[in-house]
Order: sequence, then C-alpha cells, then structure tokens
Amino acid sequence: MATRLLTSFFFVSVAVSLAACAPAGASPTRPPPAAAVAPDDSSADEAAARFAAATGIEDYSLIVMRGEKILYSRHAGSHDKATQLPIASASKWMVGATILSLVDDGLLDLEAPISRYVPDLPADYGALTLSQLLSYTAGLPSLAKFVEFRQPDTISLTRSAQLAAHEPLASKPGTRFDYGGANLQFLGAAAEQVTGKRWQAIFDEKIGKPLGMQSTLWGGIRGEPRPDALPANPKLQGGAWTTLADHAAFVTMMSQNGHYRGKQILSADAVAAMGRIMTLGVAKGFTAPGAQGRDVEYMIAHWCERRDGAMCSFESSPGLYGAYPWIDRTSGLHGVIFLKDKLRRIAAEERALRDRLIEIYR
Repeated sequence: MATRLLTSFFFVSVAVSLAACAPAGASPTRPPPAAAVAPDDSSADEAAARFAAATGIEDYSLIVMRGEKILYSRHAGSHDKATQLPIASASKWMVGATILSLVDDGLLDLEAPISRYVPDLPADYGALTLSQLLSYTAGLPSLAKFVEFRQPDTISLTRSAQLAAHEPLASKPGTRFDYGGANLQFLGAAAEQVTGKRWQAIFDEKIGKPLGMQSTLWGGIRGEPRPDALPANPKLQGGAWTTLADHAAFVTMMSQNGHYRGKQILSADAVAAMGRIMTLGVAKGFTAPGAQGRDVEYMIAHWCERRDGAMCSFESSPGLYGAYPWIDRTSGLHGVIFLKDKLRRIAAEERALRDRLIEIYR
C-alpha cells in the first residue's frame, strides 16, 4: 500500500510541475501511463502446485493481500472457508495484540513488573516485566520443560502463572532468549486480573469481535475446543484454533497499524511497540523447531525475519503445525499459509512459496 501511495504521489507531482512550466495555452506534457498489467493468478497456482508436489500436502489454504484487498486466495483438497485448524505458535501474535489492547486501555504497562497485576508470585518472578515475558527474554525455562502443558485445564490463568513460578528461572532476566516457556500464562493472568474476565471473553471483546473473527477459539494443543466447554486455563502460546478468514483479518489489522474496516482496533503506538526488536545483542538459547535462520530476531510475541537496522521489515509467526502468517512491510503485502503438518518438515518449502507469491503480486 505504501509503495502504491508513493508511486501515485510521484506521478501527480510530476504532472503538476510540468503543467506549471508549460507555455500559456499549451497542453501540459503528461508522463506516459504506468503499465497496468494485472498479476497472473496462474503463476500463483503453479507455485502452489509445486509446493504441494514438494511436500505431499493436499489440504491447504492460501491468501495474499494488500491492505484489505484480496489479491489471491485458494482452498485445496478438503479445505474450504469453514476449515478450522490449530495454529500452535501463531497464537502468540494474537496474544500479544490482546495484551497491547489492554495497554491502550491503560490497564496494563509493558514495563511494569508482573507482580503489579498477578498476586502471590515469588520475588524473582514478580520483578519480571511484561515486555520481557512477551519477548521470551524473562529468563523462564523454555518450551523444552513443557511447564503449563502439564497443568489442568480447569484452573484459572492466575493459578497457572503461580504454579509455573515454582520452576527456577533458567537465566538472568534480559540476558537470554529462550522460546516457548510458560511466559504468556503470566500475561493472561494479568489480563484476567485487570478485567475480571476469562481469556476467551477478553480476546473476543478486544480483538475477535471487532475484526469479525467468529471462528477463533482458545483451548489446548490437542483436541478441538468446544464453544460450550472452553478451558479456564487455555495454553496461550499455542492454543488458538481459527479459520483462514479469521487469521487473515488479524494479520490485515496488524499490517495496517491497527486499523481495520474503518475502525482502530489497536493504536499505532501499540503496533509500533509490538514491532520493537527485543533480542538484539541477547544470547539465543532454545528456539523454535523450523526457525528461520541465524539472523532471525524476536519482537513482542512474534518474529522478525528480516530487519532494516533496528526496524523490522518482515514479520511472521509460524506455528508448530505449519500455519504461517506473515507481513512484508517492504512490498506492502501480507498473507497466511494455512495448513496442518509439521513446520520443521515443510518450513523451507513454505517460505519458498511465500516468497514466490510476493514476487508475483508485489
């Protein structure tokens, strides 16, 4: 979108300048019209077919968008618009946005200690800031410990955080990145405390309903959540189930600095805060299966795949089962690869497909 606006501004400026310099009565010289060649969807179909052949995956969905305009969408195999899948770690981005909506409301502060919101934590845990917890730099044990996944679904998020705090910290806060610990349970507990509501209700009110996300539910990592029996202790780092349309609405909002269909869902400041790279100069410990490479950094609840100095130009949040939402701020495109497989098996092919789609539609 930014590229298109800048291009339009350039041609308008040139035309105005030439008109001002033309002799009286003369027709102003106009620049030749820009080529308006629409991308060929058959090229995208071919890229999708190559991906399917390379991975053996028959059931998948794709979407590529610029702003709120769908440039390409495809459901293959058994997938259709109602297909609902677990998105695993792609859930994290949605958690971050939900927490930042409460920051917008003045209910939470990213640099406050978590003990301001969650009671009965040991001193070392209580001193951790919300931003450290959201960026996996708080020193908690990594996903390898599987901390919150051993907890019952029936306890509150507040109790989940209190139990998770029984684990000794694995590193000094702010010195090491360790992915996938119980960090987000603490953020969910804070949200629970300041709103008096359960997580699904908080998400629906702040993010889901404003975006029209009617099919996004929060559960565990196994078993599809039932709307009438949602857990009080959802596994926030990986428990969302959603559809392609819902996922695309969320990514679109993030790509537009919090704006969607005429409404400001998150403030631009909140989106900017989420886009701050948090792991520059920080030692890297445990990372995600299928991680994007040595140069990848982490922000607030999602990844920076490519950066320009201290700013991120390519954001993503791939999940263990292969859901792959992305925003390319350089081209102005964003999209979602939506499927269920194993990220570590297909990550390279997914990124190749995504990059080819960007090449086609940029």
